[in-house]
Amino acid sequence: MADWANTYAALQTAQAMLVNLVTGSIDTPVDMPQNLVASDIVELTTIVAVAVALEAVDEASTILSDSALTAVLTPVDIEKIANETRQMIQDAIDITRATYAPAMDEISSSPQPLGLSYEPVINQLATVAAAVQSLAEAVINEKPQLMQKTVTAPGNLHLMAHRWYSDYSRAAELQRLNPQLRNPNNLEMGDVLNAYAE
Repeated sequence: MADWANTYAALQTAQAMLVNLVTGSIDTPVDMPQNLVASDIVELTTIVAVAVALEAVDEASTILSDSALTAVLTPVDIEKIANETRQMIQDAIDITRATYAPAMDEISSSPQPLGLSYEPVINQLATVAAAVQSLAEAVINEKPQLMQKTVTAPGNLHLMAHRWYSDYSRAAELQRLNPQLRNPNNLEMGDVLNAYAE
């Protein structure tokens, strides 16, 4: 998840880079043209948003298609990857729509039918978003049902794993499912933990 968080942050930075260059929020290696504003590069910003969204899809699908990686991801992790990827796709859809929807007003007088060509891009992005959602659902459904179990006697995660699964080595799994635990070696009776049903 740390790798995904870094990738997601890098993609968000890439998406915002053009506007940040124009507004002077980040330094540029070369001088920017005088009087340049964000609306001057709106089509380039749109292309970058779509490219970044597709890169997020590529990264997410690589993670969600690798059984070695999905074995250590919790359903919450998988949902986070899918939701953040879908949000980047939605951002690309919104930017594309805002950029090209006005072209529909001048479709009959324009030499290039931009008003007709942006809608298939949006449809394809929506299709890709649905595919990411389906992949995440399939990965989550492969895992046993996630439930909450109550600690019935003081102990630690190794002891709980042994009690619940007859396999103390699943303590690492319980740790991943319960990142909120401050002290996994001091579980009290009545503590409620996330755990797989089997």
